[in-house]
Amino acid sequence: ARLVQKLIITDEREEIELEPADVGVGISQVLPVVVGVHDKKFTLLSIEQPELHIHPAIQCNLADELVSALFHSDRTTIERESDRVLLLETHSEHLMLRLLRRIRESYDGELPPGVKGLSPESISVVYVERDNQGVKITHLPVTEDGDFEKKWPKGFFEERTEELF
Repeated sequence: ARLVQKLIITDEREEIELEPADVGVGISQVLPVVVGVHDKKFTLLSIEQPELHIHPAIQCNLADELVSALFHSDRTTIERESDRVLLLETHSEHLMLRLLRRIRESYDGELPPGVKGLSPESISVVYVERDNQGVKITHLPVTEDGDFEKKWPKGFFEERTEELF
């Protein structure tokens, strides 16, 4: 017997069914990520630029999906569900800011209802760049209130500040 599966995407505003090709390239890029993080069998999942071709608001929602795949939380405790590890290579300021926000909200006890929390110990941020000697790796520890202990190396958050002011 052959099992045939079909993905149907529904635009709830227009009440129409769409094929994945009809909703833009972002869906085809992020769908394997969402399916992968919800696979109960994974222990290590490596994802390169999960934010590609998706709207900034969706990037933030994706960060919440990534957190929910790894951690269980309530308003008083944050406990690791399993030995699952996500290795993300990202250039998304939106994704990073959402992770920092969830750490801050967990620390302050202000998580929105139904949203999973995150602790600074459960995340490791590493900045990788080339220099004259080869590859330079900088670990950026995160504080309990969702900020970086060290200044971010050149790029990302600097550009945002320069563009705003």
